[in-house]
Amino acid sequence: MEQNSYPPYKPAPRYLHCKTDSILSCGHGIDGRARPVQVDTEGAVSVLPNAATYAQAGWLFSINHTNLLPPDGQFLAFTFENPVANDKVMYLEQVSAGIFVNEVVGVRVNNEETIELVVAQTPQVQDVDETLTPVNNLLGSPNASTLLVRTVDDFNLGPILFRAIHPSGELTQDFRGRIILPPGYILLIYVISRVTNISNGQLTATVTWWERPVGKKNRKRKPMPQGEGEQEKVIKEKGN
Repeated sequence: MEQNSYPPYKPAPRYLHCKTDSILSCGHGIDGRARPVQVDTEGAVSVLPNAATYAQAGWLFSINHTNLLPPDGQFLAFTFENPVANDKVMYLEQVSAGIFVNEVVGVRVNNEETIELVVAQTPQVQDVDETLTPVNNLLGSPNASTLLVRTVDDFNLGPILFRAIHPSGELTQDFRGRIILPPGYILLIYVISRVTNISNGQLTATVTWWERPVGKKNRKRKPMPQGEGEQEKVIKEKGN
């Protein structure tokens, strides 16, 4: 008995086209409005980095500070306090830092540029040096950061979330929102020079983050026509 064998069904390749298809891919924008998904010339979805997206919405912030070495100490430490009653969450985007060594005591040993970056939780804010005003990266935006940002001269180190040593004396560490600070917690970010022979230098750092609401907004969806032929009825009713 012969058995009929058929090749597997392979549908012809086809891409959705605006002129022939009535399907619109949409996404919920961070501004609360539904927007079409952007694609490139090959049909692949084009996605902006979160930092760029929140910068457009006016919720990307940054701060920077510089310490003179050795008068201001060997480290530069920031605390980010998210108040308990706040309705925003902090997402750490990037930490950049660098050291400039002008003079040293004695002979250079070629490790004076080494700096260490530590990101950790801290139980409290203490020994405040300065309260900083975060800058909105969307120029002209009225949005202000909801966090309390300070530089401190001392701290209690809690659970460490990230630690790295950079012998080159410069760093740009991308976190892209992978470290999150909810309301009621304090984040510590510090950069430290471990050597003690610097007699004249500078240590500077910039921290960038974005903020977004704690909970999602309840969005009301329009009822979709159900059953075969309902879509055609709606179209006809609108046309009359």
